[in-house]
Amino acid sequence: MTRTAVIALILCVPALAPEAAAQRLTPERREAVAQALFTVTGTIGKQSLQASGIGVCRHAPDASIRGVSASLWMVHYGGSGEGGLKQLNLTLWRPKDGGPDQLSLHLKTDSRDHRIETGGKGKRKGEGAVTIIPNGPGGRLELNGKEAKGKPVQLTIECPTFAGVEGEGG
Repeated sequence: MTRTAVIALILCVPALAPEAAAQRLTPERREAVAQALFTVTGTIGKQSLQASGIGVCRHAPDASIRGVSASLWMVHYGGSGEGGLKQLNLTLWRPKDGGPDQLSLHLKTDSRDHRIETGGKGKRKGEGAVTIIPNGPGGRLELNGKEAKGKPVQLTIECPTFAGVEGEGG
């Protein structure tokens, strides 16, 4: 979808509170609005980040990883590099059995790549915890941790709506 189409779509959303407007949209339109309204702010070490634009926020309340029932959140942003952020990929699995979260974060900034991997055996890189604050059909993800090389990471990701997640293979 072109930026012009996304802007035209946003202009067609009823003049309601963002949450109410997003709930009335078809899944396709909801995903387009989610892509258009994505924002992220935070810091890595002493470097500040602030970006908004085309991004994708997804959530599946009922998913599974390696046979364990879990909820899944996924965020993707590939931007122009304005605000210091060029790319963000976050995947969070939250097991329903109370097991530890499995977090994968890859950030590409103006200066370098940053990673946090907390899932899987022998693959740990850094550490991190995510707080999820629901807000209507979307929410805010607040990540605090340390990337693989020890720099502190603090991110706030605003997702006005979460698109669904299509199952693997279909």
